Formats: sequence, C-alpha cells, structure tokens
Amino acid sequence: MPLLGRPGTSGPVTPPSGVDRQPLTVTYIDPDGGEWPWSAPDSRCRVLSVTGIGGPPTAYTDTALPSGASLPQSYGAAKRSIIVGLHVYDDASQSGLLDLLDQLTFALWTERAGIPAPGRIVLARPNGRSRQIEVFCTSGIEQTDESRDAYQRDTGLVLTFESGLDAMFSDADPIGPLVFEAPPDVGGVPPLLPVVLTPSNTLGETTIVNSGNGDAYPIWTIQGPGTPTLSNLTTGREFSFATLGIGEVVTVDTRPARQSAVDGVGADRWGDLVKTSPRDLWTLVPGKNDLNLEIADAVEGSKIEMVYHRRWLRA
Repeated sequence: MPLLGRPGTSGPVTPPSGVDRQPLTVTYIDPDGGEWPWSAPDSRCRVLSVTGIGGPPTAYTDTALPSGASLPQSYGAAKRSIIVGLHVYDDASQSGLLDLLDQLTFALWTERAGIPAPGRIVLARPNGRSRQIEVFCTSGIEQTDESRDAYQRDTGLVLTFESGLDAMFSDADPIGPLVFEAPPDVGGVPPLLPVVLTPSNTLGETTIVNSGNGDAYPIWTIQGPGTPTLSNLTTGREFSFATLGIGEVVTVDTRPARQSAVDGVGADRWGDLVKTSPRDLWTLVPGKNDLNLEIADAVEGSKIEMVYHRRWLRA
C-alpha cells in the first residue's frame, strides 16, 4: 500500500472537487515507548510502502465427512505479516546517518532483558482516528546495499513484522470507562436484592453496542461492597466474583493471554473468580450486546466500570 502518493495508471488521479483525500500515516512505537513518525516529512525515516494491513489470514479447521463434504469446526484470525518499505537518510552528515541507523536498529530489535518485547504499528486515518497492532520485527533490520554510496547519505530497508498476541487491529483510544452504579440510598423502602446496576450515562439501559467488526475484550473494575455477577445475555456467558468488602476493588482483564484478576494492592485474585472456563470472561460481540450486571448486597458506592478497545479486521 503506497503511502506517499496517489496510485495512477497513466497519470495522476484527481479527486473530485472539494474532496480532500490523504494517505494513511504510519507511526512505529518501539518497545521502550519511543515514537518513530515514519510519515513525517522531517523524520529521516520515510515510509515508502506498507502491505499486510487488510483483512488478516484465516485459521480455518474442519472435519472431513464420508460424503466428501466437510464439517466446519473453527474460523478465526491467524498471525499476519506486515511488510514496510523504509527510506532512511541524513542530508546533514554521514555520522548522523550512522547514528540514526544504530538507534533504529535497536528500536526494531523487539526484545528487552531477554524477553520478547513487542513494538506497535499505528496507522492514523485522515479523520484523526488511529488503529494499532502489536508486532515483532523478524527481518530486514540489516540491509545489503551494493551501491557505491551506501550508508553515506541514505539507505533502504524492507522490514517484516509479525503480529503478536492479536492479529487484528484495535483502536488506539479506548471506549469508556462506562460506569454502572448502585442507586443512591434515599431512605424509604429498600430496593429488592440483588440490585441491578445500570449505566449512569445511558439512563438505565444495559445494552452496549460494539461498533467494531471484531470481538472486544472488556477490562472491568469492580468496587464493593457486594457480590458481583456479570452476564452477557447475547452470548449466554457469565462470571461472578467472591464477595467484596467496603471500598475493596478488583480489576478483571478478559483479554486472551492477559486474563487476570488483581485487587487494589496488586494481589492475585484469580482464584476468587467463579466461572466454568476462561471463555466465561466474555467478549462484546460486534453489534448489540444485552448485559445484566448485578451486585448482591450492594450499597451506595458499589459500582462497576468497563473499558474496552474496539477491534478491527483491517487498519
């Protein structure tokens, strides 16, 4: 995917009058958090092309039937490869170019302290929204340049990145936090238990619309007192947690390979989750999700917060 100009067959493509069309911009964030704006005119590392940012490869399994047909078993995203063409240059000095290459090589070395450490590729759309993916650089850090002028003023790199824990892109910015609270104690007849929590920003509705085209994995922050139960009626999945005391807080992360339950002091509370399988830490499917969030024995101050990133098949 060329990012520095508009494609054409016999000449430049002229957009309709009044319509401003811009290429996607590419930023690489290294394992240390350093940003490399590869689309910026003065970055000295200019992206020339990117491939592999469309729909991901699929992992499809089936079982052969005697009739010659097949019974589908699973269908999902498989690991993707992203290939980036990069022009690295320094017009001021050769020593500046060599120093820049040293810094870039370490930024692309996606390992720290002996442990794989992913970077991130962030692609920004003209509307200001960005999608990102965690990646490991697997080839292209060293480039053989046969030109007599190699490494004097510039050089070219063709970098291969492999997706890490997720082959899909996600929004750079999260949705939320969405806050679900127990009603305040106003005296009179107490509410029947369990108290059903309702989101304060949707006037009592317990419906969340995931506008991405991939499942989203919520991160929950639950504050006691009470015994919480969180259900997605759309998928039929549910999990609950042991009784929390007054002011006690636990964070439940549902992301694959990152699933955890940790309290406010950092202690592992995974054993206090009530579920039949890790899949019960449910996702928000694309579209409408009807939720039922409860805290038995809740009082004013009991609440649940949810944050999630929309996920996308392409950048």
